[in-house]
Amino acid sequence: MKKAVIVLAVILVLILIGGVGYIVWDNAQRNIGQAENNKPNETIVNDTAKAAELREKLKGNFPKMDGSTSTIPLEAGIVAAFEGISQEEAEAKIKHSTTYGSFENLLEGKCELVFVPLLSDEQKKAAEDKGIELEIVPITKEAFVFVINPDNTVDTLTQEQIRKIYTGEIKNWKELGGDDAEIVAYQRDETSGSQNNMKVFMKGYNLIKAKQEFILESMNSILDVIAGYDNGKYSIGYSVHAYARNMYNLAGIKFVKVDGVEPSYKTIEDGTYPLIDYKYAIFNKKEAEGSNVRNMVEWLLTSEGQKAMSNAGYVPVKATK
Repeated sequence: MKKAVIVLAVILVLILIGGVGYIVWDNAQRNIGQAENNKPNETIVNDTAKAAELREKLKGNFPKMDGSTSTIPLEAGIVAAFEGISQEEAEAKIKHSTTYGSFENLLEGKCELVFVPLLSDEQKKAAEDKGIELEIVPITKEAFVFVINPDNTVDTLTQEQIRKIYTGEIKNWKELGGDDAEIVAYQRDETSGSQNNMKVFMKGYNLIKAKQEFILESMNSILDVIAGYDNGKYSIGYSVHAYARNMYNLAGIKFVKVDGVEPSYKTIEDGTYPLIDYKYAIFNKKEAEGSNVRNMVEWLLTSEGQKAMSNAGYVPVKATK
C-alpha cells in the first residue's frame, strides 16, 4: 500500500513539473511572438503598381483643385506628370485663389482639394463653424525664409535677431554688423499664408504693427521691393523657399542664413535649416474611400507622386530614388 502511494506521488510530481514546463515554454513562445510583431517593418514596399493603378483611375477624373499662390508649381507638377508636358507649360494652365480664397472655396464646395501652407486658427474655426471636419495631409516639405537685397553686407541672422527686428527692438543694420542704415521690415497682408507663418514664428513676441506702405498683398510684391525698387537694399521680408526659388528671379534677392544655415533643397531635405514647414493637401474628411480626391492624395504620396513634387521644385516628404 505504502509503495502504491509513493508511486502515485511520484507520478503527480512529474505531471506538475510537466505542466509548469509547458506553461513556461508556452509563455516564452508568446513573448517571442510579441517581440517579432513589434519589430519595425524594414521591408521596402515597391509601390509602382499602386501608382499606376491610381494614375489610371485619375486620368480624366481629377478632383476640383485650388490652392495658395505658392502652390501653383505644386499643382503644375501634377499636371506635368499626367500630361507629359513641361513644368512651365503646366504652370501657364494653373490659377489659384490664394491661401484664404482657396480655403473659402473648399468650405463652400466650389473645389474639393486645396494645396496650402499651415492653416491659421481663423481658418480652422471657419471650418468648425460650418461643421466641416478636415483631413490635412503633408505632401511636401517647405521652408519659411527671410530675404534681403544681394547688396546688403549682412548674410546671416539668428532667429532671435530676426524676431527683434520685427518687434522693433533692432532698428539699424549696424546693430547686426551691416551698414549704418535703418531697417525697412516688410510684412504680408493678414490673409496670406506667409503672414500666418510669420505669426507662428513670432509666437510669444509682439509683432510690430507695420505702416500700410510696408504691408504687401502678393508674394511677388514683397520680393520686388527687396530686389531693388524703393530703396530695397536695406529691406527685409519673408516668403517660402519653393516659390522664391522657382518662380522668381533670384538675382534680385538673397536668402538670409538663419542660425548660420542657408535654406536650400539639401538643408530642407536633411532638416538642418531650422524653419521647416510643409505644404498640405486639405479636403473634407467625408470624402469616400476611392474618391478622386483620396486617389489624388494617395498618388501624391507614392514614389511617382513624390518624384513629380521633386521635379516641380519641392522637397518630398518621402525619400525618392
